[in-house]
Amino acid sequence: MPLLPIYMASLQNLSVVEIQLWSGIAIAAPAVTTMIASPIWGKLGDKISRKWMVLRALLGLAVCLFLMALCTTPLQFVLVRLLQGLFGGVVDASSAFASAEAPAEDRGKVLGRLQSSVSAGSLVGPLIGGVTASILGFSALLMSIAVITFIVCIFGALKLIETTHMLKSQTPNINKGIRRSFQCLLCTQQTCRFIIVGVLANFAMYGMLTALSPLASSVNHTAIDDRSVIGFLQSAFWTASILSAPLWGRFNDKSYVKSVYIFATIACGCSAILQGLATNIEFLMAARILQGLTYSALIQSVMFVVVNACHQQLKGTFVGTTNSMLVVGQIIGSLSGAAITSYTTPATTFIIMGVVFAVSSLFLICSTITNQINDHTLMKLWELKQKSAK
Repeated sequence: MPLLPIYMASLQNLSVVEIQLWSGIAIAAPAVTTMIASPIWGKLGDKISRKWMVLRALLGLAVCLFLMALCTTPLQFVLVRLLQGLFGGVVDASSAFASAEAPAEDRGKVLGRLQSSVSAGSLVGPLIGGVTASILGFSALLMSIAVITFIVCIFGALKLIETTHMLKSQTPNINKGIRRSFQCLLCTQQTCRFIIVGVLANFAMYGMLTALSPLASSVNHTAIDDRSVIGFLQSAFWTASILSAPLWGRFNDKSYVKSVYIFATIACGCSAILQGLATNIEFLMAARILQGLTYSALIQSVMFVVVNACHQQLKGTFVGTTNSMLVVGQIIGSLSGAAITSYTTPATTFIIMGVVFAVSSLFLICSTITNQINDHTLMKLWELKQKSAK
């Protein structure tokens, strides 16, 4: 995604403001359709199979990447991105699958490893993608990723094993309502507060994406191509995320989830501000590493709180519903970041988003939420609403 401004410029002759605008729209586009589709796919996974939701998402992503490679205008690219949000959702489907399969005492560790796996993919992507795009072009890059994704889908169909649905007949069936899941998540203090800070984290993170490319270009005083520099910066970020994500997951398992989030989001905010103040690539690289070390704790902590608060049969529904709310931050952040970068400077965007990260911690600092692992308030509220519906 940091390469999007360069890709948009390659599709059509656009001004700087137009490049930022189309880049912001392209980043926000999948989130719009994800808001609608994610709870539905989650509910379907709870009813049918979470494994097949993972495979469905991989196949949908592969098809969309193939279509992106054929795009010749920014509008076509945005339309395909809308389809990606509708039929993709690999991370959300994987979160529901992993949290349902993992033992309760190791759930944080499993979600941490999942975050680390996502980071690994995000590491290889910019590193290889930046260099490949410089040599072969973006279309060849997208086509190659589509083929790899399809191969992974086939491999998953053969190797992924799901056990929770085998035991479904042995437990009483629970009504899985999307509207009720929204109500329960927002009416319970712990899940509501964590979702709010998660939305703000997505707002700040996606707000910086379109600003990274011009910021890197402005401080790149080396002979290295800008696209390769962006690839290296993103690779540094995700390498740090790979190393730190499992550690944050283990801390969450030890009942430190509130403290983990507060510390990580403040440190993440400071790192974003430092990036805005960078004057050379070396300083920017160091700040990106710090952000990677801390950002990896945020969204996995939100999901950790949600999956620990809901019933085993409702993991997919609640993960999908939570993601539907989290992407609001992605939409608003992408568009806001693009607008701020267009009319001010990329450095200003990073500083503003860094402040958002740090200030968001107040939602947890000022709450009465404790560092407990299991909060049964959400499930009790669900059961109460289910009885009321009857």
